[in-house]
Amino acid sequence: MSREAARRPLTRPLGVLLSTLLAAGSILLGQAAPAHAAVALTASGSSWAFPAIDQWRQDVGPQGIQIDFNAVGSAVGRQDWNTGRNDFSASDVPFRTRMDTGASQATQGSGQAGVERVVYGYSYVPITAGGTAMMYHLTVGGKQVRDLRLSPQTIMDIFTNKITNWNDPKITADYGKALPNLPITPVVRSDGSGATAQFTRWMSHSFPGQWDEYCKAVNGVTCGEYTEFFPSSGRMTAQSGSDVVAGYIKASSGEGTIGYDEYAFAKRSNWPVVKVLNPAGYYTLPTASNVAVALTAAKIRGVDDNTAPDDPNYLQQNLDGVYSNADKRSYPLSSYSYLIVPRTNSLQALPKFTNDKGGALSRFLSYVLCQGQGEADDLGYSPIPRGLVRGGLLQTQHIPGNASTVNPDTLAGCANPTLNAAGQLAILDSAPMPSECDAKGTALDCKIVNGKPSSGAGTTGGSTSGGAATGGTGTTGGAASGGGAATGGTGTTGGAASGGGAAAGGGTGTTGKTTTGGTGTAKTPGATGTGTTGSAGTTGGTGTTGGAGTTGGTGGDGGTGAVAADPNAPAAGTDPNAAADAGDGQGVEEVVDPQTGQVVARGRGSGTATEVAADVVEVAGRPEDWTLSTLTALELLAVVIVPPLLGRRLLRRRQTGGRS
Repeated sequence: MSREAARRPLTRPLGVLLSTLLAAGSILLGQAAPAHAAVALTASGSSWAFPAIDQWRQDVGPQGIQIDFNAVGSAVGRQDWNTGRNDFSASDVPFRTRMDTGASQATQGSGQAGVERVVYGYSYVPITAGGTAMMYHLTVGGKQVRDLRLSPQTIMDIFTNKITNWNDPKITADYGKALPNLPITPVVRSDGSGATAQFTRWMSHSFPGQWDEYCKAVNGVTCGEYTEFFPSSGRMTAQSGSDVVAGYIKASSGEGTIGYDEYAFAKRSNWPVVKVLNPAGYYTLPTASNVAVALTAAKIRGVDDNTAPDDPNYLQQNLDGVYSNADKRSYPLSSYSYLIVPRTNSLQALPKFTNDKGGALSRFLSYVLCQGQGEADDLGYSPIPRGLVRGGLLQTQHIPGNASTVNPDTLAGCANPTLNAAGQLAILDSAPMPSECDAKGTALDCKIVNGKPSSGAGTTGGSTSGGAATGGTGTTGGAASGGGAATGGTGTTGGAASGGGAAAGGGTGTTGKTTTGGTGTAKTPGATGTGTTGSAGTTGGTGTTGGAGTTGGTGGDGGTGAVAADPNAPAAGTDPNAAADAGDGQGVEEVVDPQTGQVVARGRGSGTATEVAADVVEVAGRPEDWTLSTLTALELLAVVIVPPLLGRRLLRRRQTGGRS
């Protein structure tokens, strides 16, 4: 046997091994490879919905669906649709059927605010729900204010220039204490905006007379049911795009600003928003559950009436009931956002829209309406109910080239994690009731004691008028900033409470938030001795049950006390408006890595943050990663060894005339 014949059993198995390894590696590495040919879609519109759309378009990228979305505002998105530039558009409001009289004369003259005459066949598909939040920027004593609460009337007065300073008595009454003498700068949108439309619709329905009066003063005419172009005046500043509004408010130069924006822009940057007083008399935030509760009162065409699916306004929303929803959890400024997608009907077909694009778009919508809803809460939105999921899937069937595999009638194939077995939004089952401390009229330092709201009671150790602060054992706490001497003592100086009888806390300072006092062993040390957060007892007597304030800190002006608990500090976790931890009343801001879920830093308000040692985690979370590593190593080894052997064999066969 020749040497070549002896090598033949070696080279063939090596060749087979190389092919096998390459095939296996391709299978594992190609798990995310698209099952369909790559298709590119062009879209534009709502910046209010952009964070959700942006996440979902990234999610479907591995399926070969490439979406180029330009967040230019709802009005421009609809214009792009009418000119045939888009494969789909995003809009928070329907096509305009009348002149938008809220727009300036210049905007009207440019044609941007006129009636929109639709040329191409379309359907509205709801994709998400959310709350229009009030972002603001206020700093008091070097600390960021994070617990602002306002009534609808106060918000209305701010955005119609009836309230122009943060120390206005109406703001003080809502918030619970006075804010600095600082001019208010309302931030509105300069572009045609669905966020403006939703905000002004709420204004016009809640305060019709005041809104009409304001619009007439600015534009000479009323703004109608809503306007996408806010009539700016006074100290207002107008910015283009939701992200730009958020950035303007958060900037260091944004002190004193307040503006409306989708909650997602605040949540993802851990920025505080206003708690808005709802019709039930509770201050609430635009959380996913509060928005979902509010929208149970919305009326949807085709879901709550007999509007046919081929009606142009099928699935459009009527939010009148949302504004007046008397559920304690309801957030008043809640609404839905929509995509405008091609539809085969009597109107013209969208130019350059192919069946391949229709297949990609319908698969994208199936993902958005099903699996994608599970991401809504984390993104700062709220999932949509079953009726809108079904309605959206029905509309998807009319997209040319529809390739959705979801049954719109039974929702078979719709892996929507937000719906329970009964087809209802699971978030409604677990939506928490607000704290009684969020009820209208409760004090800012309210605490729940034995299931009931309570304030003062020696829990803060100071007096709002500079009276005697209790809680410490020392007698030399120094002068409180309001003028009264901090006695420290045994709680006998708590002062008479308005309700008569014995003081509930007697000035013991048991919550560790005493801002003045002696040298008691501090659970939470004292601050600057301002004594601005409560009196020494709310329910009576002379506070004779105080005892030694073992948890009060030293007053900052009269001892060695450290910084007191900041009532405006961010709460624990990533939600900037979540309830503070109940341990000592001191909220802690945690910075969470969005990739791993690990807490990487903890800090407070505008103070310093401390690094937190994170656990080592596997970001990808794929158990076959070790397999891929092994296969890769083997492939490299085979690539190095096999080709030279095969090449040598072929060369020698050629030299011997092909004989073995």
